[in-house]
Amino acid sequence: MDRFRLICAWLASLIYWVAGGIVFMLLCVLLPLFYRPERAREIAQILLRASFQGFLRMMRFYDIVECEYEGFERVREAKGPLILAPNHPALWDAVFVLAEAGGMACVLKAGLMNNPLLYGGATAAGFIPNEPAHKMLRQCVQTLKRDGRLLFFPEGTRTRPEHGRLNPFQGGLGIVAKNSGAPVWPVHVRASSPYLSKGWPLWKLPRGKIRIRMSVGEPVCFPPGGDIQTFLDDLRARHLAALEKLAE
Repeated sequence: MDRFRLICAWLASLIYWVAGGIVFMLLCVLLPLFYRPERAREIAQILLRASFQGFLRMMRFYDIVECEYEGFERVREAKGPLILAPNHPALWDAVFVLAEAGGMACVLKAGLMNNPLLYGGATAAGFIPNEPAHKMLRQCVQTLKRDGRLLFFPEGTRTRPEHGRLNPFQGGLGIVAKNSGAPVWPVHVRASSPYLSKGWPLWKLPRGKIRIRMSVGEPVCFPPGGDIQTFLDDLRARHLAALEKLAE
């Protein structure tokens, strides 16, 4: 029965994402016809958050995932631009972060931006492809200068097993934080299963219920005259310390 339940959940997820991809492809075309770009992007982000919340409810219904959130109310209540910087253990991390935080653009792998299931929602919500790097950095800073909010994974990709709990942090986040002045809020993600981690194929089902905990840390601002690598090293050290506590 557990195997049957997992297969049903997998098929339901596939249908959900295909249907959502079609709907958001239409919204990507229609919203700019009726609203100014800023308002169209805001509406798309609201709808995208609602669709991610629906996916999470479906996973809970099938008893596949339980996600515990801590500290996200502080993010929602904060004023002005900010950067959420989670670690990245699994493919669906952005879905669960945006289901709770919402109202923000996301720096997304360029290849995923071209995926037909993701293109409509990502484009309508103002997501930013990570390549070419110079264009990505400029768009990130511009988004934050407009008081926008940004989801940025500092590892650059899912955590690789050979790097332990965290990959080395990429320089892009430091450059964006320095040039925008926006605070960086670390989000510490801990999962009980390696499901959808680096190298895990999409067709391979999980071995049991997955418990995810996402905890928001204290915001960090780039110091005046600071060094980018020092800033990233400090942020990574904060992540490692928090992940150690979550593992206890």
